[in-house]
Amino acid sequence: ARFKQLEDKDTGRVAATVYRDKKGQRVQDGEGGKKKELDKDETELANMVWGKGLVQLEERAALEKQIQDEKSKPFARRADDKDMNEQLKEVTRWGDPMAARLAKKSSAKPKYNGPYPPNRFGIPPGFRWDGVDRSNGFERQYFAAQNTRKTNDLEATAWATEQM
Repeated sequence: ARFKQLEDKDTGRVAATVYRDKKGQRVQDGEGGKKKELDKDETELANMVWGKGLVQLEERAALEKQIQDEKSKPFARRADDKDMNEQLKEVTRWGDPMAARLAKKSSAKPKYNGPYPPNRFGIPPGFRWDGVDRSNGFERQYFAAQNTRKTNDLEATAWATEQM
């Protein structure tokens, strides 16, 4: 109630709006000041490199260069066009039986070189393995049981077919 009794100039009810930029500085009233600030912000955004990744900028430059190269080539391309053939060879297609053979597999991790005890799954040890077998001997017993079973089966078949 008390606020309504005060005059308009004291409360600021009829005061002009003050426009400020990002830095907190006052912007001039009217269209001119706003346009200058907008143009300045647009040029800053256009020149800003940090907002974009360097790799993306390089990719875009490479794409523009490729487009310029394509403009200089004839419109009709034939089967003897080397660039087109190389481009088609680089594409990997799903279901291509030769793709697995042509794929260059280069594992960045080093592998363990040296003898290691066999396991049921045929998994080689990691490259940091120190060569010490810390198992409880189950795998060794497992392979020994397999070998004795195979030997017993071979002997049984040998004995069964000996008289024939």
